[in-house]
Amino acid sequence: MDCRTAESMVTRFIDHSLSMNELEGFLDHIEHCPSCYDELETYFIVHEAMQQLDEDEDGKVLDFKKLLEQEIRRTRRNIHQKRVMYFVTGLLCVCAAIALCVFAILVIFS
Repeated sequence: MDCRTAESMVTRFIDHSLSMNELEGFLDHIEHCPSCYDELETYFIVHEAMQQLDEDEDGKVLDFKKLLEQEIRRTRRNIHQKRVMYFVTGLLCVCAAIALCVFAILVIFS
């Protein structure tokens, strides 16, 4: 992924509207591109600060950089969990298809 593409995805990352493949490519890029990470960090801090103002959290100051790191880790975990779920679902479908074929063969030849 190039910087231009990554920068165009920053707001969609913050809004949680990237697909799993887009998310993975975006995270891979920002973890290796300081310029794009800084861009994400800037937008994220502005977004979170606006949220804090809207929610009126009694003047509590948040560590926005830490929040961004947590969001990135959470997103990576979610991607991994979805991939595992897709794998297990596919494996179960294959097992069910094999069982159905074995059953059909047993019924035909019985």
